[in-house]
Amino acid sequence: MSLRSVNAGVIVGGALALCAPAASAAEKVRLGYAIYAGGFEVLQASILLDIGRDDYEVEVSAETQGLIGTFFPWQNLSRSVGLLRDGEAAPRSHRQSGTWRGRERAVSLDYDGSGRVVADVRPPDDPSERDPVPPEMVPGTTDPLSAVLSVATGVASGRGCTGTVPVFDGRRRYDLNFRTLGDRQLAPNRYSVFSGPAVHCEVTSTVLAGQWKRDGAVTEQERRAPISLMLAPVVEGLPPVPVRLEGESRFGDVVMHLTSADAVPR
Repeated sequence: MSLRSVNAGVIVGGALALCAPAASAAEKVRLGYAIYAGGFEVLQASILLDIGRDDYEVEVSAETQGLIGTFFPWQNLSRSVGLLRDGEAAPRSHRQSGTWRGRERAVSLDYDGSGRVVADVRPPDDPSERDPVPPEMVPGTTDPLSAVLSVATGVASGRGCTGTVPVFDGRRRYDLNFRTLGDRQLAPNRYSVFSGPAVHCEVTSTVLAGQWKRDGAVTEQERRAPISLMLAPVVEGLPPVPVRLEGESRFGDVVMHLTSADAVPR
């Protein structure tokens, strides 16, 4: 898992924090997270949730920290807005903007409700560096945040998190695969505000198009180690939210801790 994959895990966690349509929250909720790799803090993230009975909005911001932030400066803001239909997330729009090593990057996705997706990617990817996503692979996909919301309804209703969702993020086409591993007891520690029982989910991604190239040749698709994601109820009126994430990266073992959960008045 690369540094960017650590962020993908954060986004997956943010999406899983969304709730089922029946659990309409009276207030917005902001969740704070700290992500460590090899024992050092490398990322901080904040997730703002605003869930209605028939619609949703989720905003995720993240930024590198410490030495990683010095040598690999990166920040990102993602926002998804959509409707909740029969326990499924139907996105209307997805916006993502940020910087990577001083270069600004942005993605805009708009959905017409029939499966068609209009994408605007800036700057456009260089075909010599990344394979383009074939147009025929885009219809019927969803954005990264809305994707996992549909799976999260299963956790909220007791069905677990098993399922596969087709995702297009503007630059890549991939499947997110979820599997329920059971329950796990999280012990108290000084990094997290949560301890206690949690649902243990396994998350893997399969990249189908939009892979990076190296030295002018397409690399063999990485076999990424699964990400372990633990969810538990921490905010009254909301279903389980991410309380810990565990994975691997070239920087060492990755752990994400929930550091805060606060109501935000409307």
